[in-house]
Amino acid sequence: MKNLTEGNVLKNLLVYSWPIMAGDLLQSLYSAIDAFWVGRLLGPDALAAVSSSMPIMFFLISLIIGLTVSTVIMTGQAYGMDDMEFVSKIMSNSFITIISLCFVITVLGITFSMPMLKFLGTPAEIIKDARIFLVIIFCSLIFMFLQNWFAGILRGLGDSKTPLLFSCVYVGLNIILAPLLIKGWWIFPELKIAGSAVATLVSGAVTSIISFCYLAKKHVIFNITRWKFELNKNIIKKMFTIGIPVTFQMMIVSISAIAVISFVNRFGPGIIAAFGIGLRIDQFSFIPAMSLGAAASSFTAQAIGAKKEELIHKAALWVTVFSLAFALVSFAVINLFPSQITAIFTGDASVISHGATYFKYITFTYFAYAIMFAFQGIVRGSGDTLPSTVFSFITLIVLRVGLSWLLLDKTGMDERGIWIGITASAYLAALLNVWYYKSGKWKNRERLKPYSREI
Repeated sequence: MKNLTEGNVLKNLLVYSWPIMAGDLLQSLYSAIDAFWVGRLLGPDALAAVSSSMPIMFFLISLIIGLTVSTVIMTGQAYGMDDMEFVSKIMSNSFITIISLCFVITVLGITFSMPMLKFLGTPAEIIKDARIFLVIIFCSLIFMFLQNWFAGILRGLGDSKTPLLFSCVYVGLNIILAPLLIKGWWIFPELKIAGSAVATLVSGAVTSIISFCYLAKKHVIFNITRWKFELNKNIIKKMFTIGIPVTFQMMIVSISAIAVISFVNRFGPGIIAAFGIGLRIDQFSFIPAMSLGAAASSFTAQAIGAKKEELIHKAALWVTVFSLAFALVSFAVINLFPSQITAIFTGDASVISHGATYFKYITFTYFAYAIMFAFQGIVRGSGDTLPSTVFSFITLIVLRVGLSWLLLDKTGMDERGIWIGITASAYLAALLNVWYYKSGKWKNRERLKPYSREI
């Protein structure tokens, strides 16, 4: 556990963010390796099936992400006040709430998986595999959220290294199990596309058990046997007050992603597969900015709790500079080798060509997202989560979906119309987040007042 507001701001941000960055890189590495195995062992249609299911899964996951974010913010502020009893109350109430919602979302996801895939216009040749993959992934949902919950609590307490250890276990198991279950190597059954999802399920379950046992032994506040399990309506209300705007924001992101994949589905499995590859490479490029933004959010929460708001502007500057530097590196590398990078995942010439075209457009968004994540993280750490939701609606639904539809349906442009819509929306998002930060509206005294010990 560490108070991020004590000592050198830049050093604390970098020390805190690198384990987050490493953990996210591991997650993205697994996603990329999984795509590699699916693409190489099962072909482009299987890869397209996995890609088609991703927006649906993300949509339902977004229903709980907001509560996870609110838990991080509230934990950070409570720790900044040096109130561990309050931290414990937040943990028990968030755990009960999130687990309950997880169950509901899993049932809904499994029940409506096929109707949702049909609604998206998923090609007939891949829809069966897409549903198989999706159903198994929904069964693993509770373990995904447990991992995010553990990580969120620990990061709110200033500990970003322990979540990295859990990520190593999770990703390591995934990487080992995925090819064994896809092709039925050694003693394992040949499950094909289901094997990829089963690997995720098993890895999540094992890692969750290990995490619970380790943390209960290491930190008394994680010992579930000592929790009172007394629901506190004020804590839950505060969780939803902070979390609902974030949830809506994530749902907007998901709806936009669903609309985009429905546009992409028009062009067949080849472009769908290229899009899926592109998304996985994008993940690597976004990670530094996202990790630094997460660090900025935790820093802001602790600074408010410790009444050191004057340090927040310094944090914003450093996070922005380093995020842009990482974005520049990603932009240069991918634009030098777009075809070669796509070819890692498939030998299909058409998919490689479409992947290279995708990168020519989308890599320009890396700079916009670097700026957006920095300032969004600062503002979100203050507990002011509503503006990001409004900005997401404007940029993702109005501009991204609207412009993509206009270019595709009214001008007859090919898939490049979608890539242009994505790029334009990213830059508008960056401008809006910078404007709101500069306005200082997130600094109102009521919002900056830490949550009461008597809550």
